[in-house]
Amino acid sequence: MRNLISASAVLVVASLSSADIFTDASYDLFEDDLPNLDITSVNVSHTESTVTFDVTTRGFSDWSKYMILISSGGHGDGSNAWSRPVNQMGGNANFFIGSWVDQTSNNSQLVAYQNGGWNWDLHLGFSNSRSGNTVSWTVSRNGIGAGASNASFDFDVLTSGGGGNDAGVDHLSTPNLSMTHWGATSYSGAFLHYSMAPIPAPGAVALIGLAGLVARRRK
Repeated sequence: MRNLISASAVLVVASLSSADIFTDASYDLFEDDLPNLDITSVNVSHTESTVTFDVTTRGFSDWSKYMILISSGGHGDGSNAWSRPVNQMGGNANFFIGSWVDQTSNNSQLVAYQNGGWNWDLHLGFSNSRSGNTVSWTVSRNGIGAGASNASFDFDVLTSGGGGNDAGVDHLSTPNLSMTHWGATSYSGAFLHYSMAPIPAPGAVALIGLAGLVARRRK
């Protein structure tokens, strides 16, 4: 009985979120001795109200900078809120997350493209988190224009340096070199796609688990 109840509880927890893992080639940089900028995988997950990006690199250093370009159906112009020399190759991002890891809190910025430009007046400052070589960001689904139950968005993840003219040393969207040297423009591949299936309400999932428990007992 106790094992069956525990199994039902696990079912409830597991059913309240969903995730996809996107992998990237290793050693695809113009300088392969920058393991902290070499993306190996990005795990994207969502709940009813949030989206989380977990970005894992081959190594880690606290001078790393991160950019996430999100296209959720709104209007962008192919630029980014940090004005880095990045060519989205038609990606048309309308939300931007920029982040650094050399401070422990308030180290990330979410900016929306509105009325013909990146709206810094209404940008959101928030904190990332880190575990080993993985840095994570959680944002509101509404905050990136993906609040509908069956919403989806296209995205790319970039690593970069601290200079204002540093582009995407590595792009998740391409297994090839994204840039040839510091100061050069970087180029995205085709943006990746993430689709958010509706998540059952906790009560509904609990009822499913209870129904399974009753059926098991009747046998």
